[in-house]
Amino acid sequence: MAELNITEQILGTLKNFVNGLSTDRFQEILFAILFAFIGFFIARVISNTFTATIGSRLNLHQRLIWRRGIFYFIFILFLIASLREAGFKLSVFLGAAGILTVALGFASQTSASNLISGLFLIGEGAFEVGDTIQLTLIRGHTIEGKVLSIDLLSVKLQTLDNTFIRVPNEQLIRAPFYNLTRFPIRRIPITLFINFHEDIVKVRQVMIDVADNYSLVLDEPRPMVAVTAFRESSIELLFTVWTLQKHYIQVHDEMQERIRNGFIDNDIEIPIPKMGLVERQTAPLTNEDIDQYANKEEIKREPR
Repeated sequence: MAELNITEQILGTLKNFVNGLSTDRFQEILFAILFAFIGFFIARVISNTFTATIGSRLNLHQRLIWRRGIFYFIFILFLIASLREAGFKLSVFLGAAGILTVALGFASQTSASNLISGLFLIGEGAFEVGDTIQLTLIRGHTIEGKVLSIDLLSVKLQTLDNTFIRVPNEQLIRAPFYNLTRFPIRRIPITLFINFHEDIVKVRQVMIDVADNYSLVLDEPRPMVAVTAFRESSIELLFTVWTLQKHYIQVHDEMQERIRNGFIDNDIEIPIPKMGLVERQTAPLTNEDIDQYANKEEIKREPR
């Protein structure tokens, strides 16, 4: 019954509005529309001014949230004033909006879950706009990309191959993710193998010298070489170096080439898979040998 009464009140308001439309009424409506447009531009100017002044002390993510919050708050105030100036009863529309919100809440539980998760993500601050994160979904698919925006329902990512991905906030709350650019430096692990007869002390010194002679590798923390396992025909080593976050991809690529050149210059061998072929000399089968097969009649050789 309450919904029916609100619907009747809305229809009554619209009928009175249409019936009372006159020249003066038209001027009031025109003024209300103009007032709403002015409010839009004022809200945009104030939000951008805040971002350029006080917001400069905040990070990119916080500036984005404050700018949107200030803009929508001011614009909604102007919009409410415009509707009142046009003669609409706001209490009726607010009641209808409340019932519509409850109905939508029951109909879209997933969106409500994403909305609550988005509030937790914004409050926690585990990553910001501009960070690169890596996320493993429930089915095992891995996503890595740069954060473009953190919204109330989803997070937008730009992958390394320049594709756009929308990740619901609920998945970011449920599954663990890696923030790859949270700290200014990053470790690069390189796994490699050497033959059993190689001198481990010599190999370790060669790899440390390679890292020390590369300007993009940091002196602290120091490069490290560790023996991690003995394989069937090789020794497994883990070589780790540290570099600045912005140089990660370049150092990860060029260190492979420098290690290879260092091994060649110092005659250090790595295990290479080999395949051998053994040729055996066998005598031709005789008829007595063929008799043991089920299809001996088909394969038995005719006497020459």
